[in-house]
Amino acid sequence: MFVAAIIGAIAFLPSVTLNIALALGAPLGLYAMNGRHRVVPKEVRRAFIMPIIMQFVAMWFLLTAGNVLPPAASNLLPRIITTIFTFFFSLYMTFYMATVLFSTSRKEKTVMGFFAVVTTICYWATAFG
Repeated sequence: MFVAAIIGAIAFLPSVTLNIALALGAPLGLYAMNGRHRVVPKEVRRAFIMPIIMQFVAMWFLLTAGNVLPPAASNLLPRIITTIFTFFFSLYMTFYMATVLFSTSRKEKTVMGFFAVVTTICYWATAFG
């Protein structure tokens, strides 16, 4: 469970980094949103703020459930709440993985798909661990 949480968090970092870069206007649009835009339009960039926050929260629950974080951070919520949220984010990652793997963008499918599969497996392993 400890190792799966660490691997899952590391594999999740490219997705978080990509969303931050896209929100800031980096020309990496071929790796997200079915490759619709090379550079995400300014009007759409604000839409990346909520997923970025959600991804950091999801990573916190993964690391908490895997007992990676120090006890002070891990004991902020009761264990049952952490477990429920870990299962929730496992399901969320499963849907995210499906959207990435069925993307029409070859770059998103191959590069981000790999990380999505690894992250999803690690979330489920940590949730059931």
